[in-house]
Amino acid sequence: MANHKEEMILECEVVVVGGGVMGSSAAHYLAEYGRDTVLIDQFPLPHTRGSSGGHTRITRLANYGDPALTAIMKESFDRWLQLERQSGVNLFRPAPLLAVGSVSSGNTGHELDNVMASIHASGSTPEALDVASANRRFRTSFPSNYRAVVDPSAGVLMADKCLKTLQSLFVSNGGRVLDGWPVTSISPGDTVELRGPKGRVRAKAAVICPGPWAGPLLGGLGVQVPVRAEKIGVYYWKLRDPKTPAFTFIDLSSPENHFYALPDYEYPGYMKLCYHAGLRTDPDERDKVDMSTVQRKAEEYVKRFFPCLEPKPSVVESCMYTITPDNNFVLDRHPQHHNLVFGAGFSGTGFKIAPACGEALAKMAMGSQPQLDFSSFSLDRFYRSKL
Repeated sequence: MANHKEEMILECEVVVVGGGVMGSSAAHYLAEYGRDTVLIDQFPLPHTRGSSGGHTRITRLANYGDPALTAIMKESFDRWLQLERQSGVNLFRPAPLLAVGSVSSGNTGHELDNVMASIHASGSTPEALDVASANRRFRTSFPSNYRAVVDPSAGVLMADKCLKTLQSLFVSNGGRVLDGWPVTSISPGDTVELRGPKGRVRAKAAVICPGPWAGPLLGGLGVQVPVRAEKIGVYYWKLRDPKTPAFTFIDLSSPENHFYALPDYEYPGYMKLCYHAGLRTDPDERDKVDMSTVQRKAEEYVKRFFPCLEPKPSVVESCMYTITPDNNFVLDRHPQHHNLVFGAGFSGTGFKIAPACGEALAKMAMGSQPQLDFSSFSLDRFYRSKL
């Protein structure tokens, strides 16, 4: 007698595709609002194959990008602290942000002014420093043509704990997790049906947050999101100056000179400093990408500006970014099927703003409007006629 396994069919109110920080945040708020929700991820959780792996991320009030981000960043900053109180888990560690930029760069003055204004607008007080004072305080070696601004409210999100906390709160509110459950197709309609090798999930609405896999998955739904996936080098450098304080860092001199750093909260005695760009890749082929050119760029930068660090990284890891042409994320509804909502292209900004974005996606999946204005991040900005 044949022994064939019966296909699993699961029904719920809302299904969330993608168990990274964005999908987990959306799932958390959906469950908190009382919606019967299933969270799906293609890999067993936790994992480091997407963009939410690792131990730390910068969070800040300082915004040098789209002005619409300022309120979203402030709301998320507050929500992370709220989640910390709610869970009793230490999710945030303070570490002031040093933002620098070369005054000879055309956009630096404008961006540093935006940093100052956004910190003020969020209720904190920025500090403008001359570069000599910044070098003494932070053990750096930037030349005299640099400016410096400090965001005293900035810090580090303990990323792995943040992700685990969102998922734990989700489950405690009745949410269900299907991990190790790849989705091969999504059929829209009044009922959304997801299919995969392990069965089917049917829901009244779906939230899709597929990270580096956004292009093909959303493309299969007729949604052409212009994103590219990049492999990012993550480097940890041994501190050789014991007086180096704990601080976060970003260099805004130019898009080609965008480095950032975090204190030694992951590996004690080793500061994380990375280049904010990588090499384009298929996320399923990331391990084949040679990152030696990116590492050399980072080594040259450290040697020039961070004498407090050893000139070669001691630990080398990697991450994935998903990037749009204007470096801003997309958060929107499907143009024909409004019970399908999605978020993509968050990399470099996404972790810190996940609570506000997740809450917005949850509201949209329930047929409501987000409390904040996300209109600057709609998909149609890439396709509007230029008159």
